[in-house]
Amino acid sequence: MTSSQLHIDLSAISDNYRTLHSLTRQTTKTAAAVKADGYGLGMEAVSGALYQAGCATFFTAQIQEAISLRAAFRDKGYDGANIAVLEGPHTKDLALYEAHKLTPVINHPGQAEALAAYQRRSGKRLAAILHIDTGMNRLGYGQDTHDLLIGDNSPLAELNLCLVMSHLACADEPENEYNRFQLEQFQNLTASFASIPKSFSNSGGIFLPPSYHFDLTRPGIALYGAMPDPAMQNKHLKPVVSWYADIIQIRNLKKGECAGYGAMFTAEAPTRLATIAAGYADGYARALYQPQKGGIAKVEIAGKHVPLAGRVSMDLLIADVTSLSDAELQSANKACLLGPHYGLPEMAADRNTISYEVLTGLGDRLTRLYDGAYAS
Repeated sequence: MTSSQLHIDLSAISDNYRTLHSLTRQTTKTAAAVKADGYGLGMEAVSGALYQAGCATFFTAQIQEAISLRAAFRDKGYDGANIAVLEGPHTKDLALYEAHKLTPVINHPGQAEALAAYQRRSGKRLAAILHIDTGMNRLGYGQDTHDLLIGDNSPLAELNLCLVMSHLACADEPENEYNRFQLEQFQNLTASFASIPKSFSNSGGIFLPPSYHFDLTRPGIALYGAMPDPAMQNKHLKPVVSWYADIIQIRNLKKGECAGYGAMFTAEAPTRLATIAAGYADGYARALYQPQKGGIAKVEIAGKHVPLAGRVSMDLLIADVTSLSDAELQSANKACLLGPHYGLPEMAADRNTISYEVLTGLGDRLTRLYDGAYAS
């Protein structure tokens, strides 16, 4: 085991899924976004827990993620899962979609034409999801191709559409009028697809009025215990991840001695420092140490909060443990870097970023340990 570990509570993820589902309309189903390796927490373990909690539809970003997830589900006998790929298909990959029973998201006319041609050649019809852009201008049939959404000559008429979706740009701002604009766009543009289920809401959208929920929601970050905007943090969402790292050395400094790259920390009195086995290569950002603000990030050792002391380096960080007694230090062999004392939204805010970036930036060399009822 490495000297830096993530403890991931799969029961909390499942509880968050059930909480989010309870907030939607009675007829609405709830999917899960598990892209980017389950937001950095391990796609296979996270998806397995969600499947056991009742989730039947999973969204990945890329086809290789989807193929890996399908293989994991087959190994566990989870045959009822639908797996969709948000980037949509390249022509060369369409046979893989068929072989692995994956659902492509059709984002533009070229993808629709390629899938229609594949079906004509193979004689097989794949379920597909139509993505209509309603104002985010990123993926989906945009303003310049909205006229191609209908018509007997459209390749879409040949496709077996199982869902029509769009994506909210400002769901983390409930009062933003752009939400209403996008909703009206979605309602108008999907009128000709009345018999096909609709999906519009991401994590933030679930907290908007029920008119945004439609037939399927697609939460992501909220499953993992955070919200797009910390101000939206729901008291019913449970924290999912804690990060621990080994304390590998204790050092005593005299007044005036320095520590860390650039000698940014100077002891103003006799000081005791702990060197901890984690750094920016693990996803612990350099921005979490700002000497003019007293270090910013809080590390927990022996139940007490202690500040950083010196720049975060690639593999190590330093904490000022002068406030701890000899007995407390002797009993402590690990530091908690992320947990109840210093949660995901707080770390994200101190980095001037969002919880998504914190989670997906957690390094591969961190050992991921799964806790809770769904841990295998």
